[in-house]
Amino acid sequence: MLLLALAIGLGPAISFAQKRVADATQVQKLIAFCDSTKADEILVLHAGKPICHWKNPHCDSVYMGTASMVKSWTGLAVGCLIDRGLIKSVDDRVCQYLPEWGPGCEQDVRIRHLLTMSAGLNRRGPRGILSKSDMNAYALQLKLDTFPDVRFSYSNESAQLLGILIEKVAKKPVDKCFREWLFDPLGMDSTTLSRDSAGNLLTYGGCITTLQDAAQIGLLMLQKGQYKGRQVVSEQWIDASVTPSKLAPYYGYLWWLDNQSEHKNYAATGDLGQMTIVFPGLDLVFVRRQNCDLSPNSIAMRWMGPNFLKLLASVVKEKP
Repeated sequence: MLLLALAIGLGPAISFAQKRVADATQVQKLIAFCDSTKADEILVLHAGKPICHWKNPHCDSVYMGTASMVKSWTGLAVGCLIDRGLIKSVDDRVCQYLPEWGPGCEQDVRIRHLLTMSAGLNRRGPRGILSKSDMNAYALQLKLDTFPDVRFSYSNESAQLLGILIEKVAKKPVDKCFREWLFDPLGMDSTTLSRDSAGNLLTYGGCITTLQDAAQIGLLMLQKGQYKGRQVVSEQWIDASVTPSKLAPYYGYLWWLDNQSEHKNYAATGDLGQMTIVFPGLDLVFVRRQNCDLSPNSIAMRWMGPNFLKLLASVVKEKP
C-alpha cells in the first residue's frame, strides 16, 4: 500500500516558490512510479518543506548507502578548502599538495581536472579501486591513461585522490573535515564515511546516511551555500560546481548537470538510484534511496531519463 504525506502551505518567502503549490495528483503518480522502480523511500521538499515522504512498507531499512552520491559532497569539501584559504585555486597543481602521487606530478594534473573527471584516469569499475584493500595506496600509484584535459572519463579514483588531498592539506582525517565543514553545520548527525580494509576513509562512495540527512545537502545547494542563515559554502563555489565543465556540459565539479530539460536541474547520484536532485527554478529537492532490491533490473536503472525528470518537475504547479 502506498503511503503519502503532503504538507501544503509552504515555507520561506522566496518569490518563485510562492507562485507554486504541491500537485497532489502528480505526487501520487511519482510515488507509484518510484514504487515500480523498487525504491525504498523518497522525500520531496518544496520551498524547504516536505510535500511528500513515502516509504516502501516491505523494506525495513532506515539508513541508505550513498554509493557515488558522496562524490558530490567531496566536491563541496574541496570548496571548503578554498573558502578557508587552505588552497588557492582549482587551477593549482595537485603535486603542490600531494607530491606522493608521482604520475600526477609528471603530467601536471590540476585540482580542476580531478573535480571534472578530466585528469586522464579511465573508468576502471570493479577492477579498479573497488577491489583493493588499501585504496589510498592504489590511488597514489596510478598512472594516467591519457593526458589530462583531453576527455571526460568518470573515475572513482579521481574522487579518492581528492579525499587524500583534503586530508593532507587540512592536516586531519577527511571525516573530521566533512563533519566540521558540512555535517555538523547541516545537522547531519546520522551520516558517516566508510573505510576500506586498511582503514582509509572513502570519498568516492560508500557513505552511510539517511534520506533526511542527504536532503540537507540538496537544500544547501538550493540556497547557494547557505543553511539557516549561515554561509556554509561560498556562493561562488556552489555556482562553479553546477557550471558545465569544458569537456562535459553535463558535469560540473562532481555534480551531474541537466540543462536540456525544461526545468534545469543538477544531481548527486549513485548506483541503484541513490540520488539527490535539485531543481533550482522550482525550489525543489528530491531524494531517493534503494537498498533492498539488488536485482539486475534495479542495478541497470533503466527508468532514469527525461520522462522521470519531467514527472519530478510536475509535482509542483502554478497557483490557481
